[in-house]
Amino acid sequence: MGGRAERKSGIELLRIFAACGVIVLHYNNGKIGGGFAVVEEGSLNEAIMTLFESLFICAVNLYVLISGYFMRDSMKRDLLKPVQLLAQFFIFESIFFLIKEIPHLTEQENIFKTLVSYYTPSYWFVFIYITLYIVSPYINFVWKKLDKKNKRILLYFVVGLFSILSIITDMFQYYYNDKVYGLSFINIYGSSEGYTIVNFVLMYLIGCYLKELEEEGRKYNSLKLFLLLVVNIFVIFGWIMLDRFITGNNIFATPAINYNNPLVITAAILLFLLFKNINIGSNKIINKLAEASFPAYLIHINLLEYCGIKDIVNGNTALLILHIIGSAIILYMISFAIFIVYDLITKPVFKSISGKWKKRRYINLNM
Repeated sequence: MGGRAERKSGIELLRIFAACGVIVLHYNNGKIGGGFAVVEEGSLNEAIMTLFESLFICAVNLYVLISGYFMRDSMKRDLLKPVQLLAQFFIFESIFFLIKEIPHLTEQENIFKTLVSYYTPSYWFVFIYITLYIVSPYINFVWKKLDKKNKRILLYFVVGLFSILSIITDMFQYYYNDKVYGLSFINIYGSSEGYTIVNFVLMYLIGCYLKELEEEGRKYNSLKLFLLLVVNIFVIFGWIMLDRFITGNNIFATPAINYNNPLVITAAILLFLLFKNINIGSNKIINKLAEASFPAYLIHINLLEYCGIKDIVNGNTALLILHIIGSAIILYMISFAIFIVYDLITKPVFKSISGKWKKRRYINLNM
């Protein structure tokens, strides 16, 4: 949300890439797509899926970093925007609930409880991102009050406390299979694997800082960025496999893929800088497709079960790779088509609401 008119298509392409990355992560997820739940342990196919996991685990961090980069200078927020996001969320999920769940409910099941569990926890991103959107003008206000030196110091502190030290705590608890309550720098139970507003604020501030560096004329060599990204991905991959070997736990248990992991954060930064270097101007097709990045996040979870994932993951490796990539692209395009229909139906409604809701609708620190 925010700043879309200023965006070049390289970044819009990155938003599409990140959305497809989330689809891949959920393809692998043992509870959503089911990939890791059924793939043969120690197989080449598991390694391929783990490599995809290592590449795309930074997808959510990317979304937030992009927001910080583009929203840094704005002190104004339109509260209609989070209302629109929530409307998308509830409308899409309610439709899928009616289609997929209602026909199979038994008399013993509580429909309200089933409905709530359907909305959560896979859509945690929606609520935390909206929270960040609302408080971000105040973050910007503080950020602008700091000089260059103190902006760096602030970043050192937030990265050190909420990424480096928090992942060390997570590792301690993981390897010793013990919860040391109160030791974490984020909450009493630990870092929550980075699924927190704390990590979102961290990524937002990094986005703000990258904007500062750009304004100072900082340039980055694409080849060096790509090589660093490859190394970063394979370090994450190696960490996952090493943890698997040491502990025998499943892949999703490792802190290697926590969102607060410094390597996952670094991957997001490197991908952002790489795509920012793509100079393709403003492409209307890419920009239009990118509008479905948020709807794709909402919609694809409901469609993954129809992709035949469990029939593919233990088959031909080349076919698995094509299936992962193809599923992400196809589900994104289906989400785009659904969003276009939704937008045509709801645009007049929100236009009417916008015309009537003018008082107390904005957070505006410029006043």
